[in-house]
Amino acid sequence: MKSILLFAISFLQINSFAAVVQILHTNDLHSYYDHTIIDPTRGSYAALKAKMDELEALAAREGVSTLRFDAGDFLDGNLYYMADRGRRGFRMMERMGYDAIAVGNHDWLMGGSELNQMLEEQPPTFHYLGANFKAVNPLFTSIKKHIRPYTSFNVDGVTIGVMGLTTNEIAYKWRFTGGDIDAPAKVGDKLSTQMKKKGNDFVIALSHVGLSGDRKIIKKSSDIDLLIGGHSHTAIMQPLMVRNANGNFRPIVQTGAHVRFLGQMKLELIKGKPLKILDYKLIPIYSGETRDASVDQFVSDSREMLNSEYGEDYLAEILGYTRIKLRNSESILTPWTRLISDAVKDAVDADISFHSPMFGGASLPVGKVTREMVFNSYPRVFDLDDKYGWAIYKVDIHGVILKSLIRLILKGQFPVTFSGVTFDLIDDRNEIIDINTSVIPRSEADDESNPLGLIGQFLGIDRDFDVVNIRVHGEPILPHRQYRVSMPEGIVVGGLGMTGSVRYLLRRISKTDMTMWEAISKKVQEVGIIDYSYGIGNDFYRNSVLKVPRKKEKVLIPYRAIDL
Repeated sequence: MKSILLFAISFLQINSFAAVVQILHTNDLHSYYDHTIIDPTRGSYAALKAKMDELEALAAREGVSTLRFDAGDFLDGNLYYMADRGRRGFRMMERMGYDAIAVGNHDWLMGGSELNQMLEEQPPTFHYLGANFKAVNPLFTSIKKHIRPYTSFNVDGVTIGVMGLTTNEIAYKWRFTGGDIDAPAKVGDKLSTQMKKKGNDFVIALSHVGLSGDRKIIKKSSDIDLLIGGHSHTAIMQPLMVRNANGNFRPIVQTGAHVRFLGQMKLELIKGKPLKILDYKLIPIYSGETRDASVDQFVSDSREMLNSEYGEDYLAEILGYTRIKLRNSESILTPWTRLISDAVKDAVDADISFHSPMFGGASLPVGKVTREMVFNSYPRVFDLDDKYGWAIYKVDIHGVILKSLIRLILKGQFPVTFSGVTFDLIDDRNEIIDINTSVIPRSEADDESNPLGLIGQFLGIDRDFDVVNIRVHGEPILPHRQYRVSMPEGIVVGGLGMTGSVRYLLRRISKTDMTMWEAISKKVQEVGIIDYSYGIGNDFYRNSVLKVPRKKEKVLIPYRAIDL
């Protein structure tokens, strides 16, 4: 009897042992090797690596193990991505010492075949995770081999399961040719339960879905203990607590983007008890602080590759100057977004152009604008052989079709800006909707069922509308006249990949020799000095300033030790 009692006491002591683990996490690095573009004092992989090594060493002295995670989008997004056709991105992440990384949408925009080839030539040494990312093409053997649903880590006798989830938004999903992407919330719920049954004491989700989608993942799941997010570029300064399917709070964290912050947390893990956050902070990364020499050398070698590929003088050429920050924004038409829209139109002598601000990259600081800065402000490449970025497409269509196309795009699933076009929106009472001032806040929970989808959010309206009074350069559209329309490759190829309607309307579209990078560069040279006056007097504010209220995220539980 005594021996049984001693065994029971021993068993309880073992199973109540608290394992402490430090997690260092990032997301949306986008190959910003040097620093952020809007602020050169922030970021850099070399400073990030040095900080992670420092924190891991400090934790090790306390007997605490460290895991390094990234929530996706470490490839496309900066010109450095083009060094060695994207392969160096994988080698860089290995040098950074990451243990597990989720697949991000900018990590497959090169297409399924190219991604498969990358993984064959540069097999990742870190755990590459995408539970809802499925290769259908039987030839994609490297994707199937190297991108796994989840992995597990054992820390002081506690098993931590880590899964990867990625966005299945239609604007990106179509680009994963030869594969499919399932709903992340559904997969996260099912897989986390399976992981617990297979012996994982705790489950962490690395999610490249965005904050709104992350909330849905937590709300649907019963077994995800912590979600480390990405995709929405949200700097969450303190854990955002969201109730799960069982009514228990679970934390969501995210570090923003472009190496501006490193997330650091210490967790207390006791089998059979809720996960506890002992400490959490976002640590600013400053490019002028201690740097890792090996990473600096890797970046320098990558720079030499870019200089050899493009020409150092070509990249450094000053095209113009700006007196304002040139911001890429999906919620309001800025002078920079307007300039890009105009560049698309003027470069191929079109009557009108379509452009989506969601394709934008880095915002540019006040001062000189170089060619490389233009590239990084629009860092979009599908085929890695097209080293100068997306092409501009054009199509000549009759006015009656043009009206249909404008209406179709406005009713679509992503924000679009125009050059050369004005229009009015009317509601079901034939009243004009003032999209400059009639901004009706809507909760994120309403977005999914709203008939307008993302374009309604972009316009800031919550009721159905029709498009009327469409004019080209102030003149009514003539049904039988032909109009030349230009647009970036992303709209054309993405549209053709997503909807049959676009394929029908644009069946005669052709690819021009003009690239987006060249068109924007020429426009900057033409303007010379950019300021807030750009676009004023040319219908800049009519059907253009498309505002969306940005809700501040509420942190339900303050930064301290958190019992979940």
